Amino acid sequence: MSSTSQGSGDRRHWVVIETGANQAYVFASNKQAVNVGASELIYQAGTAWVRDAVGMINAGRVDPVVDIVVVASGKALLLADDAETGRAVIRAVTHRALDEAPGLEIWGTVDPDPVVEADLGARLGQAYRRQAAWRSRRPSALLRHPTLPFTRPCHYSGQPSTAMGFEGDTTYPKAAKVDAAWRRRDTGRDRMAGQLGDSAVVRADTMTDGVSNAGWVAVMHADGNGIGGVFRSIAEAYTGREFLDRLGDFSVALDEVTVAALRFAVGQVDDRSGWLLPLVVGGDDVTVVMDARPAFEVTATFVERFARTAADHPVISRVLADVGRPGLTACAGIAYVKPHYPFSEAYELAEQLCTSAKEIKRIDPRCGAVDFHVLHDSIGQPLDRIRTSLTVADGDGAELRLWPGPVVIGEAEEGGEAAARHITLLRAAVEELGKRSGEEDPPVLSRSALHRLRQALLNGRTEAERARDQVAVWASDPAAAGAFLARHLLVRAPSGRDGARGGPRSPGVRDRQVWFSRILGAIDLIDMATGTAPHAGHSPGRQGRQPGDGMAA
Repeated sequence: MSSTSQGSGDRRHWVVIETGANQAYVFASNKQAVNVGASELIYQAGTAWVRDAVGMINAGRVDPVVDIVVVASGKALLLADDAETGRAVIRAVTHRALDEAPGLEIWGTVDPDPVVEADLGARLGQAYRRQAAWRSRRPSALLRHPTLPFTRPCHYSGQPSTAMGFEGDTTYPKAAKVDAAWRRRDTGRDRMAGQLGDSAVVRADTMTDGVSNAGWVAVMHADGNGIGGVFRSIAEAYTGREFLDRLGDFSVALDEVTVAALRFAVGQVDDRSGWLLPLVVGGDDVTVVMDARPAFEVTATFVERFARTAADHPVISRVLADVGRPGLTACAGIAYVKPHYPFSEAYELAEQLCTSAKEIKRIDPRCGAVDFHVLHDSIGQPLDRIRTSLTVADGDGAELRLWPGPVVIGEAEEGGEAAARHITLLRAAVEELGKRSGEEDPPVLSRSALHRLRQALLNGRTEAERARDQVAVWASDPAAAGAFLARHLLVRAPSGRDGARGGPRSPGVRDRQVWFSRILGAIDLIDMATGTAPHAGHSPGRQGRQPGDGMAA
């Protein structure tokens, strides 16, 4: 992201350039090389292409007629001396998109009403509304390429093919946008590897094989909490040149924080190679595919580090203090799937899990959160339907939810619901269950006991309590087993409020007693950390032995 210099005129025009339907464009194919290349094209459209167009128009002028306020992946904000100059930038960028990124939806709008410095923030909102109105009137880019009877379909997307390409020794027909994205694969991969570490990121020549794994891969999607509200507050708190400076500086800082936090998290995995494939890393938005074994700890570390890095960043801390907002936090969703599961569906599930994690904003807005799900089904379902099948109703009107999320990360209020869902408690459960059998300090519960508890939880709280008493007696250390089950088997959410089912709480729904269990979630994390492939005995690349290494529950 970037912010630049003083403008040359007293009355200027806002110019907004944005890409649209980004997820559909990036994930139009399950081919990860295409995903990486498409993401790179969106990044270039909002950054390099805009800079090139502005540089061409300003070339040879003492005073620039176009100023860059913000450039980011898929988005740019400019100020132009006159409306026609703003339209010239839009023409240059959109014509380039037609040539280099066919199928990419990209819009540009010039606010026809000039604005003085004192009204820059307020009038930016008007420019955004004009942009939204213009987008609603434009047909989809899919209508540019109707499939005709004599058109050969693309092997990867089903759209009309325009070229042939090699994959190994075989040639396949490619749609124009697939071909364009494929050619950007190496550039996108190298940019991400430069930010996060070359050894961790899958090499371009092995991208068709996907990330290294031990039977499971994880698709992680993360997003900042309340970032849009911060940008709106910036427009209200500052005016004139100060508004432009703060807007641009905050955008740059947000990108720096996200990259730094993810780089730190990735850096904790020091004994693997080719285990990570970043697709989107920019602003407060992250989407990556990775080996399932280190995925939970990498994600949790990213969420924790995002908040800490943001708090230490001088630009962000100053802006947040000026607009009266607390520190920045992030939430993430992890979808654990088999390596050949359709990627677009795995991404949708990860996005829904991220939305579920954002329930933390209702519980404790000072914290971040992670939600996850291990998908054993071959057919994808929406998260709310998955979670409905994992919700057991008791006769007294209470609900038992068989997942531990949202798993809270941060300094939670003592005694509140966030504290009850804190990651330290889930990690403790994983540590106790994941010890190696046969050692001096064995796991607190045996495999048979865990199987008994799993079946009992599916039948409700009464049956779970009966099974709890039985397996505690059978355990090698009944006192330790009883204490463990008291902490983790059945946990009452202190607030008792409905929610955290994969979407916002429905209006008018009566508060009810809610219980949840950490047991099944802990078992899932142990299984994911261990893996199922023959080479899965390798421990996740964290300092020291990880919970679950060498033992599947």
